[in-house]
Amino acid sequence: MRAPLVLGMRVSAVVIMGAVLADCASAPPRASGTGPRYPEYSPPVIPAALKVAGDVRARHEASWDQLQAGDVRGAGRAYADLLKAAPGFYPAETGLGYVALADRQYRTAVTRFRTALGRDNRYVPAWRGLVDAELGADNHDEAIAALERLLALDATRETDGERLELLRLGQVQRLMVQAAGRVKAGRLEEADGLLTRALGLAPSSPSVLVALVDVEVQRGDLDEAEAHARRAVAADAADAGAHGALASVFEARGRHRDAAAALARAAAIDPAWRARAEAARTRAEADSGPAELRDLEAAPTVTRGQLAALIAARLETVVTRSPRRVLQVATDVRGHWAADAVLQVTQAGLMDVYPNHTFQPAGLVRRGDLAAVVAGLVTIASSGRTDQLARWQGARPGFTDLASGHLSYRAAALAVTAGAMAAEGGRFQPTRPATGAEVLAAIRRVEAVAGGR
Repeated sequence: MRAPLVLGMRVSAVVIMGAVLADCASAPPRASGTGPRYPEYSPPVIPAALKVAGDVRARHEASWDQLQAGDVRGAGRAYADLLKAAPGFYPAETGLGYVALADRQYRTAVTRFRTALGRDNRYVPAWRGLVDAELGADNHDEAIAALERLLALDATRETDGERLELLRLGQVQRLMVQAAGRVKAGRLEEADGLLTRALGLAPSSPSVLVALVDVEVQRGDLDEAEAHARRAVAADAADAGAHGALASVFEARGRHRDAAAALARAAAIDPAWRARAEAARTRAEADSGPAELRDLEAAPTVTRGQLAALIAARLETVVTRSPRRVLQVATDVRGHWAADAVLQVTQAGLMDVYPNHTFQPAGLVRRGDLAAVVAGLVTIASSGRTDQLARWQGARPGFTDLASGHLSYRAAALAVTAGAMAAEGGRFQPTRPATGAEVLAAIRRVEAVAGGR
């Protein structure tokens, strides 16, 4: 199961960002008589180190006043004439950038501001104008880079830092949405590139890292995927998705025990991961045990040898707590793959050797047989909790196909009451062969009881 491609960004933040950017990048002229039309524009002051003639300075100031009075076209002509008279006078080039910005000619504004910065890369008014121009031209990466440079030159405005964070948030959101579309279309390389850009803007974002892991796992880039998944966990150990992403990498590598452990951590944080965690645990246990126990979940029947091996492998503490019995010799298990397990469970009294000294490891486990084994396991697993065990043992559920006087009734009643087995429609069906899923469910419940749950 792939880790979901989550965005992890609040829509409200994006809405706020849109409003802020619209206000900054394309603010409409204000009504006349209320002061400057564009007070948010940074005046293109003449740097002290830039020596200019008095008439150039006067014309420059007059052109800016003309723009702030709302005469955009007149200001544009005035600045253009000034540049003809004083080529290379970059404050006037910056003024033309603001003229283009006021006229919503964003690409022209970008060109003007960048031309000015080509003459003085530390000119703050041009950097401020460039941020708005790039945003107006929908060049978000360039706007962010311009604002970063601006903050490096002038960090006096607290709002600039706040605006930068908002811009980054919005761009990460856009990139992740675009990446999700590429994933859906099967264009994984493009999605990888988009998410890598997003990660550059938000290096510690678990959401971006998890999304990138998902793409990398699909592409087979497992080394990079594992590195990014571990970064996500390190960034926020309380993020269930980060642990889930790491589990996806482990699953792709065939490391099922590690995957199960990662998913167990995810489930402990968010119950929505429990089903996947349980499936991973079952897979890990099956892979680590004998081959004969693999794929038991889907098995229509279970043999006595498999049940013995399952108990020995999964319920070691319960087997150890069981009182030892006189060794019963089973003559038909020598050389059998589950011989050691059979010895453990019979000596613990959890399963019996038949009177003819055979264990019959290939014999099928029926539901009545399973109930008898489960009743013994639950009794031992409940040691120390006598009140709970007494309630279970005293319960008398009704079965439509199993009378209370039947030899298997007490064991069936205890198994059902303890939650280890089920009676569908009131029928226990003691003679029906137990399925692998039923046996595994019973073993899991005994594990829970042994763990105090």
